[in-house]
Amino acid sequence: MNTTKVELHIKSSNKLSTSPELNSVLVVVQTRLEEISVNQTTGQYQTLRSTRFTTSFVDTINLHSSSVHDIRSLLDNRRSANYHGLSDRLAPEISAAAINLGFGRNGFTLTLEVKVTYQTVSYTSNEEKYLRMVLLGRIKSDELKSSNMETESCSICLENLSGPMKPSDFMTRMTCSHVFHYRCLLEWLKRKNTCPLCRTVLYDP
Repeated sequence: MNTTKVELHIKSSNKLSTSPELNSVLVVVQTRLEEISVNQTTGQYQTLRSTRFTTSFVDTINLHSSSVHDIRSLLDNRRSANYHGLSDRLAPEISAAAINLGFGRNGFTLTLEVKVTYQTVSYTSNEEKYLRMVLLGRIKSDELKSSNMETESCSICLENLSGPMKPSDFMTRMTCSHVFHYRCLLEWLKRKNTCPLCRTVLYDP
């Protein structure tokens, strides 16, 4: 799911005792990209990637009206800047600031900083997290033999690690180097966040 977060901040504003026809608004638009993962089970979210804000464009406009409708139309019709999706948010803010600065009675200058974050939000569950963990640790049967572990047993089910298995079954090694049947470990991780043998913490609950 893609969302857009917009933050507005008036950096500076000045009333002009002369030139009531000069109502200048400097708009500075900065953008960044952000990838967020939300765990549907716990409600916790994690920022996977976030770029720095970079200036997309700077635009100077001169207001001839403090009406929200007129300002929105002015922004939408600008050829020198792309206000696509922003005019509905900016127009009320600019209108309110213009009225507060005395639009029609005196001139003013206004600098508006706009920070736009384009977010890509993905949703996961604990089950998906556990599955990724066991898949990352997947080892082949010949690797098990080369490690002289083929006669050892899975400490969860107590059966031989290299015993009869379905074609889709495999062994998996955790970060602590202990090896288990992947189905056994998958079920274990649903209840505990530690290694069955050494109690090393494998994930944050």
